[in-house]
Amino acid sequence: MVDDLTMNNSGVSEPEPETMESIMEQIDSVNIHRGSVVEGTVVDAREDGWLVDVGYKCEGFLPRREWSHRAIVEKVGEPQVGDRIRVQVTNVGQGEEAQLNLSRWRCEFDERWNALEEKLAQSDVIEVEGIRKVKGGLIVDCCGLEGFIPISHLAEEGRGINPANLVGKTFPVKLVEKDRRKRRLVLSRRSILDEEMASLREEFYANVHEGDILEGEVSSITSFGVFVNLGAMEGLVHITELSWQRGAKAKDLVQKGDKVKVKVIGIDRENNRVSLSLKQAQEDPWVGVTSRWTVGQRTKGVVTNLADFGAFVEIEPGVEGLIHIGDLSWSRVKHPKEVLKKGQEVEVVILEVDGDRRRIGLGLKQLNDPWANVSEKYSKDQVVTVKVVRLADFGAFVEIEDGVEGLIHISQLSRQRVEKPSDVLREGQEVQAKILEVNPSEKRIRLSLRALEEPTGEERHEERREERRRRPAREDHGHSRQQGYVQQQEEFSFTIGDHLNLNR
Repeated sequence: MVDDLTMNNSGVSEPEPETMESIMEQIDSVNIHRGSVVEGTVVDAREDGWLVDVGYKCEGFLPRREWSHRAIVEKVGEPQVGDRIRVQVTNVGQGEEAQLNLSRWRCEFDERWNALEEKLAQSDVIEVEGIRKVKGGLIVDCCGLEGFIPISHLAEEGRGINPANLVGKTFPVKLVEKDRRKRRLVLSRRSILDEEMASLREEFYANVHEGDILEGEVSSITSFGVFVNLGAMEGLVHITELSWQRGAKAKDLVQKGDKVKVKVIGIDRENNRVSLSLKQAQEDPWVGVTSRWTVGQRTKGVVTNLADFGAFVEIEPGVEGLIHIGDLSWSRVKHPKEVLKKGQEVEVVILEVDGDRRRIGLGLKQLNDPWANVSEKYSKDQVVTVKVVRLADFGAFVEIEDGVEGLIHISQLSRQRVEKPSDVLREGQEVQAKILEVNPSEKRIRLSLRALEEPTGEERHEERREERRRRPAREDHGHSRQQGYVQQQEEFSFTIGDHLNLNR
C-alpha cells in the first residue's frame, strides 16, 4: 500500500531489471525465417566462411560458396570482420543446436533480377557491357547479372565479328530468352543492328546509284576479292575489278582498314548486294594509248600470261599487248613457253595499236631479222646443208639457218617420180640442197635435191634436144646443112649404155 502511494505520488516507476528470460523473449520476437533478407555484422572469419551477427539468438554462418555466384557480376571483395553486409536466411535450425545459415548471392541475385524485370517492363532495349570472350560468344554485364550473347547475334546477319572487340564496351541489346530458375539470360545485339541497318539501307538505296564514286573502308580480304564497308552496307570488289593490271593480288594492293574510293557497278536490292570496282574509280590506262605508243616503237615489258596462240606482255601498268605465236621467233614455235616464261622481262617492238578495241600487237622476232642480209650470204646455184623441219603434201620445208627457211618442192625432191615427200625425207634429217632462187623481199628461198643428182641417159638426151630447140635458127643453107650434119651426128651419139639405162 505504501509502495503504491509512493509510486502514485512520484508519478515515475523504476524500470524493472532485465532478466535472461526477457532477453530471450526479445530475440525470439525478431522475425527471422527462411528467405528473410537482413543486415548483419561480420564478427569472425573462418577458412570455410564467416560468422555474422544478424540480431538473432545465435550467430549466422555464411559459407564462402554463398558469398558469390557465377551468375552475378561481382564488384566487391570478400568481407572483413566488422563489415556490415546484407544476407538472406537460407535455413533456421531449432533446438539446442540451433544454427542460422545465410547466403549473400541469393539476395543479390533476386534484387538484380527484379531490377532487370523493371527495365524490361519500360523498354525492350537495355544497355550491357562486354566482360569476356567465351567459346561460342560473349559474356556481358546486364544489370549486375551475367548474360550471354551467341556469336551469331553479335553482328548483322551475314557479317562476322571477333567477340574480343566488344570486351569493355557498352552497347544496346534485346532480350532473347530469360529463365530465373536456371539463372539464364540470352541476349542479342544483331536484332538492334539489323533494324538500324535496314533504315540505313533504305537511305542508301534512295541516294546511291550505279556509276557513283563512294569512299569506304576495307573490312576484309578474301581470295576472290575485297569487301568494302560503305557504312550502310558492305560491297564486294571482285578480284577482276581490283586493278587494270592482269593477275593483281588483293593483298598487294590494299590492307584491312585502308580507306579506298570505289565505283558502284551493280546494285541488287533484293539480295542486299552491292558490286564495286576499285579500278574503275581510277583513270583508265587505255585512254590516250595511241598518243603514247606508235608502230615501230621499241619498249620493255613483263610477260603476264602465256596462251596457245601467243604471249601477253604488260608494257605499262594496266596496258597489255599480245605477241602472236607467229611473231615470237623466225623459227617454228609450237608453244610460246618454248621462247618465253611468265614474269620474264622482254624487249618488244610495237606492230599495231588499236585504242578502240584495246589491242596492241607486239613483235619479238622483228627485233632481229635474219632475212636482212640473206642475199649477201646465199645465191643461186649455191649448195648448202639444210635440216628438214616439216613435211607437207607439196614439198618439204627446210631450215638453212636459225630463222631462215626454204622450200624444196615435191618436183625437186628427186629425178624419179615422188608420190609424197615422206618417201624421200623425214623430219630432222640433214641433207645437201642446191639453191634455185633467193627472194629476200618475200622471205622465200627455193631449193632442189634433184639438181644435185646425176641425170640418166634419157634425161641427158632430152636435155640436148631441149638445148637444140633453144638455139637460134641460121638463114644460110650452109649453116643449115652443117647444123643438120651435127644433129645427125648427135642422134647417132646415143650409146649402148644409154640404151641399157633407158630400159632399166
